[in-house]
Parts: sequence; C-alpha cells; structure tokens
Amino acid sequence: MVTTMVRHLVLASASVRRIKLLKKFVDNLVVVSPNYVEVLLDDPVETVYRNSRGKVYSVLDSVSRDSIVIGVDTVVYHPSFGVIGKPSNLDDAREILRKLNGRIHSVYSGVYIVDKSSDRETFFYVVTHVKFHRLNHDEIEEYVASGEPLGKAGAYAIQERGMLFIEWIMGDFYNVVGLPISRLYRVLK
Repeated sequence: MVTTMVRHLVLASASVRRIKLLKKFVDNLVVVSPNYVEVLLDDPVETVYRNSRGKVYSVLDSVSRDSIVIGVDTVVYHPSFGVIGKPSNLDDAREILRKLNGRIHSVYSGVYIVDKSSDRETFFYVVTHVKFHRLNHDEIEEYVASGEPLGKAGAYAIQERGMLFIEWIMGDFYNVVGLPISRLYRVLK
C-alpha cells in the first residue's frame, strides 16, 4: 500500500516494534540505526521533536537522495512527574511503574520526516491518554522481573504483558506502541 507512494522509505530507528509495524505496510523499508543520544526536556512536545529530528539527521547523509527518512520518539508525560522516557535499569522501571500506578498519563510520539529529494521537512506529534489500573506490589515486581519494561517509554509495553495494567485508553493505540501508523500513512500519502 505505502510502497506505491515512495521508492525508498528509511526508518531511522533500532526499535523492533517500529520496524515490525512499518514492514506490515512497506515492502521496501530500509532501516538505519541512528547515532543519536536521546534527551529528556521539561516539555514532552519539544522532547519528541528534538529526538525524532536528531534521529533523522544522524542518518540523513548515509541514505540516497531519493529517500524519505522517518525518525520517531515516544515519551510518557504526567504533570506531577514530568517527561518520562525509557528506564535506565530495573530499579528505575519499578519507580516509573509506581508513579504511573492507578493514574492517567499521556503518551507523546513525535514523527519527523525529511524528503531528501525535495528537502521538505515535516513534523507532527500524537498524544494518547492512558489510565493504569491500581497495581499491587507483586504485580509490579513480577512485571519488572520479566525484563519487559526495559527499552520502553514509561516502562511498559501495551502490546505485551503491560496490556494487563491498562484500565482504559483514549486515542491511538499504536501511538502507545511507539508509532502512530495511521497518522504517518496519511502524512506520507
């Protein structure tokens, strides 16, 4: 479906989830792991803007002139705790899950796109609101021990075991997974 729109679609990402999602719709997807260190700022929109743009620009010189390069970043935000990225270790994951426990939080994904042939740049972001059930100590400990929270913004994977913690979601499910695929499709179209 998407393959008819572009010749070289490049995803600047090492995320297995993002790669897997895009490959469902893009036969000729090129994946280039970005050489960029993510930052966490006070503002979630500025954070996902800067990180998604940084990922694109870290690979832009290594791709062909007819490429469209996509960079994506996802963070969690709660007004009391600020911007929350990926946990640095299991203790950090445990602390993040305790903060989100029983609360509503927002998931922001920013997508930065550069059409290298026209030098056109586009940025958009999507926000999804998620409410966690009230989790007991054992639920958090078992989840942390699984290792699944590592590498996930907000220390959970909604498409994996983390789905058991979700009371409700308002917005794009795939945004919480880490790639607002429907919006991306519409922008590329």
